[in-house]
Amino acid sequence: MTPTPRILILGGGLAGLAFAVAIARAGEALSGASLKVTLLEAQAFKSGTPNPLDTRASALNLHSVALLKDWGIWPALAPECGVIRDIHVSHRGHFGSTLMQARDLDTDALGFVAENHDLGRHLLERAQALGVSVRAPVRCTRLRTEEGSPGVETEDGEIVEADLILLASGVTPEWFEALGIGIQQRPSDTHAVVFNAIFPGQQGGCAFERFTQHGPLAVLPLPSTRRQEQRYNVVWSVPDDAVETLMSLEDEGFCARFQDAFGWRLGAVRAVGKRSQWPLMRSLACEQLRRGFLLVGNAAHTLHPVAGQGLNLSLREADLLAETLGRALANGQPLARANSLRGYLQPASTEQQFLTNSTDLLATLFNRRGPLLDGPRNASLALLDLVPGARAQIARLGTGVRHA
Repeated sequence: MTPTPRILILGGGLAGLAFAVAIARAGEALSGASLKVTLLEAQAFKSGTPNPLDTRASALNLHSVALLKDWGIWPALAPECGVIRDIHVSHRGHFGSTLMQARDLDTDALGFVAENHDLGRHLLERAQALGVSVRAPVRCTRLRTEEGSPGVETEDGEIVEADLILLASGVTPEWFEALGIGIQQRPSDTHAVVFNAIFPGQQGGCAFERFTQHGPLAVLPLPSTRRQEQRYNVVWSVPDDAVETLMSLEDEGFCARFQDAFGWRLGAVRAVGKRSQWPLMRSLACEQLRRGFLLVGNAAHTLHPVAGQGLNLSLREADLLAETLGRALANGQPLARANSLRGYLQPASTEQQFLTNSTDLLATLFNRRGPLLDGPRNASLALLDLVPGARAQIARLGTGVRHA
C-alpha cells in the first residue's frame, strides 16, 4: 500500500496558512488520492478582537481577492475589509501628483485592506475545515537534513517528518547554513513605523502614497468604527537615526510629526494607536529548495512594503505551488524532487526577482537628488495625471491581474 504523501509547514502566519489552504484544496481535488498537511506554529493563536486603533493590516490586490474567492474565504472576509477605490500618489513638498481610480479600469475597486487578525482567522478556519492538522504552540529547534525523509525536531524532542517541508517563517541563520542556502540582503538605512490613525470625515476609500526624502509613506483605508471618523493603516519609512526619538514621543508629539510628513489632505489627525517598528531590509534567498525543504513566504523573500506586494506575492506562490504539487501527485512523482517542482520554482523565482527589483526602485525613486532630477521627475508625475491610458496601465499592474 502506497503511504499517504505528507506536507509539513512551519509557520502559522498569513503566508503559512495560505499555503496550507491552497495545498489542502489541491489534495482534496485529487480523485482517489489523499494528502496529509500539517502546520506547526511556534506561538498560540490569539483569539478575540483587538482595539481598532491597534490592529495591523495588509493590502490585497485583485488577483489575491480572486484566489481568496476560489479558496472559499472571500465572502466572509469581504465585509470586514477596507476598500481602495482610488490611490493618490504625490511627492511631499513638491508639485505634481496623480490620482489612480478604479473607474480607469472599469472596476469597483483597485484593491482591499484586510486586518491581519481577520484574514488570519478566516485562513485558519478554512485550513482546519479542509483537514489540515494545525498544532500550536509547537517550537521547532532544529532541521533534520540527514539521509531519508526531511524532518524537524521540536523543543520537546519530538521528530516530525514529511515528504516535503515548507519553511514559511522563523528561519534562523543557522538553518540557512544547515541547508547550504545563501541569502542576498540589502539594508535600506530606514525603519518602517506602523500604526493606525483616525481622521475626521466619512471614509472615502482613497489610499495615499506619499514619497518623502526618506522613503514612502503609505496611508491605507480601513473600515470606520464610528460615524464621521476615517480609520487608516499607516506604514511610514523613517531614517534609522530618527526612529528611536520618534517612537519615544507621546501621542501629541507623534501626531504632529506624522501630520508634517503626510500633510493635511485628510484634515487634522485625531488619534493614533500603538506604534511598532522594524528595520526595512530587502532579502532574497539564492535557492529555494534543498534536501526536501522549500523556502516560502518571508523565509524566501522580504520586499519593501512600498507597494504592499509581500503578502500578495505569497498568495500567488501558494496557488502556484498547490497546482504544481497536484500535478506531481497525480503523476505519482516524489514531492521534494526538483523535477516535480519545476513548474513552481522557475516562475516563482522570476516573479520574486521582478517584484524585488520593482519595489526597490519605487522605494528610492523619490529620494532627494537635487533640482536637475527632481524637476523632471515631478513634472512626469503631473503629466501622468493628464494621460488616462498610462495611468490606467500603472493601476492595472498594481492589481496583480496580468491581462490587459
